[in-house]
Amino acid sequence: MNNTPVVIFAYNRPAHFQQTVDALALADGAEETDLHIFIDGARKGDEASVQKTIDIARNISKFKSVEIVCRKNNIGLAQNIIGGVSDVLKNNESVIVLEDDLIVSKGFLKYMNNALEFYRDKNIFSIAGYTPDVDFPPGYKFSTYMMSRNCSWGWATWRKKWEKTDWQVADFDDFIRDQDECKAFNKAGNDLTAMLLRQHKGEIGSWSIRFCYAGFKHGEPTVYPIKSLIINGGADGSGTNVNKTHRYESKTVDYIDAKAFINDKSIDERILKSFRKTYNCSLFRQTINMLKRWQYIAGIKS
Repeated sequence: MNNTPVVIFAYNRPAHFQQTVDALALADGAEETDLHIFIDGARKGDEASVQKTIDIARNISKFKSVEIVCRKNNIGLAQNIIGGVSDVLKNNESVIVLEDDLIVSKGFLKYMNNALEFYRDKNIFSIAGYTPDVDFPPGYKFSTYMMSRNCSWGWATWRKKWEKTDWQVADFDDFIRDQDECKAFNKAGNDLTAMLLRQHKGEIGSWSIRFCYAGFKHGEPTVYPIKSLIINGGADGSGTNVNKTHRYESKTVDYIDAKAFINDKSIDERILKSFRKTYNCSLFRQTINMLKRWQYIAGIKS
């Protein structure tokens, strides 16, 4: 099996980036893996820390090859990821993606490559390397499960899925007016529709919520491991989109049994009930989100 290339997106956190690279270098299969690094251009005041990140990247070895792209201008995380993943997929069927605050376990690459091969033609949109702590039904015998929500913390996908994504979300106004569609999108966490609305209004810049929406529209779920192969070091408050929190801490393992991959893309409602607890908003926030949705719809009609 040819190892899928890995992409790391980095910016101004050299210490975190070093941890990410060090852990990845220890993963089984690293020496047979091509590594691509995209470093965003520095904003004013970030020049020194970005340069330290670049210096670390230039001294990376261990991998089959290392290619570094340093952006001339600061384009932001979302555009860096969309552009970088698209570039790598021009010459590759699939890609594994990390950001500069993720610490992978020893079996991360092996799991990702096995899953990309196993699920390649099974109407799956992406592969997750992280999972929140989920309660599984008694006797659950598989090493993976399905969920209608993508994962941005150590993930993989195929070119043919990435190219299905409409980054402009041209049908957004039709979607936001459809109560049933919004409810269905929110099944894997009632924050999703609100997040897509904020993205559409330009309040956030998220590639992930648009990719998630594309998977939803095509009816293709994400595969999750039953235990996480990722630790998110960005939950210390240094990350772009995650504040300091213990909410997403999860038990990690070194290996996931490829012989026990689930071969059914249907979503187990019992697992879904447990999964969504990690992402659901409070009742107060749900009310605010509902009001913002109504306000937006009223603006469309006026």
